Amino acid sequence: MFPNRANRTSPHRHRAATTAGLALVTALALSGCAAGGATATTEDGEELTTIRVSLGWIKNVEWGGFWIADQNGYYEEEGLDIEWIGGGPNAPSTMATVAAGDADLGIVPSTQQWLQTFAAGNDWTAIGALFQESPGALVSLADDPVRSAEDLVGATVLGQEGTQINYDAAFTIAGLEPDYEFIPVGFDIAPLVEGQGKAYTAYATNQPIMLEEQYGLAPDDYVVTLYADLGMPLYGNIVYGDSAYISDNGDDMEAFMRASIRGWQENGEDPSVGAELSVTEFGADLGLDLTQQTRENELQQELVVGEYGDPLFWMDPETMRDVMYPGLEAAGYTDLPAPEDFIDMSYLEAAYASLEE
Repeated sequence: MFPNRANRTSPHRHRAATTAGLALVTALALSGCAAGGATATTEDGEELTTIRVSLGWIKNVEWGGFWIADQNGYYEEEGLDIEWIGGGPNAPSTMATVAAGDADLGIVPSTQQWLQTFAAGNDWTAIGALFQESPGALVSLADDPVRSAEDLVGATVLGQEGTQINYDAAFTIAGLEPDYEFIPVGFDIAPLVEGQGKAYTAYATNQPIMLEEQYGLAPDDYVVTLYADLGMPLYGNIVYGDSAYISDNGDDMEAFMRASIRGWQENGEDPSVGAELSVTEFGADLGLDLTQQTRENELQQELVVGEYGDPLFWMDPETMRDVMYPGLEAAGYTDLPAPEDFIDMSYLEAAYASLEE
């Protein structure tokens, strides 16, 4: 089931997260580890182990497979009760929440930021990655497309403050000197439509939908170039926890991954189910739009599966070190921890093995 990766070549479709804050979260090293061990009971009185999961974004369809697993009782079948802690622009980072002991597991969108917290003394263990290809991307209009760093030479580009490092890295990887004018913008893609710049830093599962729904563009009217296409592949939405908590609760980690695998497999079969659960159940108070959520789920499923041919949630230390780290280093990230020191796929392997029995 788990392919031989010894001779793997560099893939052309991996995405780096667009969040670009580089500050080390030094306070995390001083915080306590997640406590864990809480319990809940079913209506029949069966005792369940509670796992608190800090999500890196709001409770929308980005977590659709988890919603399916929860709604269908897969976690409960495993003896688990999952408390989903929503994130968002005004919420603490998952790293802060987990380190403070307010969550047992975190799912972090920005792999770059997460990796930098190791330097602050945090001891994390990753047990899976939801996105085999992280959704960071550049979006451009089809009449003036950006598909390579060469297309950016001398251009005016748009992005959230701090994303200049991604443009710089794209030039560096291509063997070019950075040559562009950067205009800081927010998360509304309107400046690209208005012609203020040639490229816009985006989340491939978000802003392209804005182009379609708000501006009436068809998929052929715009171009999405993943950071991976520019030489910066990366995993995204890493599932992790404090290493001591992970090792002390190995059976629960295997159970969590087993139920999650089932949910995400079903999510790939019908994206409307996870979207409906997001709108009516888990994110019911967020005013989510069903059409948008369904479209987002369609777009993200390709990234959940990825192009490596690995099982869902898989992380390969060799791929991360040899294929992904060079892009991070080109973007100026230093002191990256050895992937072998924080990636532990034993729980995922055990989960798959039991599902095949």
